[in-house]
Amino acid sequence: MSTFRLATINVHSFLDSNFDSNISDLLSIFGSLNLDLIAVQEIQDDDKWQKFCQHLSLPYSIYGSCVDNFFGNGIASRYPIKSHSNQVSSFSCQIDSRPLLQCRLTGDHQFLIDRIFAVTHLDHLNDDVRLNQIKEFNPYEQNIDILMGDMNALTREDYSDDYYQDKIIEIRQKSQWEKRRFDLTNLIRHEWNYEDAFKLINPTLKNKQIST
Repeated sequence: MSTFRLATINVHSFLDSNFDSNISDLLSIFGSLNLDLIAVQEIQDDDKWQKFCQHLSLPYSIYGSCVDNFFGNGIASRYPIKSHSNQVSSFSCQIDSRPLLQCRLTGDHQFLIDRIFAVTHLDHLNDDVRLNQIKEFNPYEQNIDILMGDMNALTREDYSDDYYQDKIIEIRQKSQWEKRRFDLTNLIRHEWNYEDAFKLINPTLKNKQIST
């Protein structure tokens, strides 16, 4: 089977930390990868999203909205989109809602056969809300094969004991963030048996090499 290249990223409404456009920076990263599909979080259905897809030569795209449209998701593909649906969670920590966008593709690539792709962006403030959201979406029961997105969750095995204590626990305490748990990634990986594709191809990466 030939390679099928896919990626996922939170684009933060295509703005950097100074609220300037980050589209050029993103294209400099992804433009040379010859992606077949990209799943993005925190987008709006606007010309920025369309420009991003166009410059990546991904002619087929869909958008999954939420109540306030700030936390919308998108999927762009090299192959036609056969079907898609968008589900908005009834659980939220504040006023924002979070959706799950899923689709099937069609085309001559063998990887597409009977394959369901999905992207979501879970709550960033409360672990119980995140758990309720992913359980409500229940990708396992929906037979979703490729689950992508920003889960706002950590995997304990990604960090050494010292790094976890110094860089995760202490920083979160100083910032008065919630105490980090691992219920969500344990559910996805150990109960629903999804594989972490990034770690499969990068098994030795740890600590600061892993985005926190």
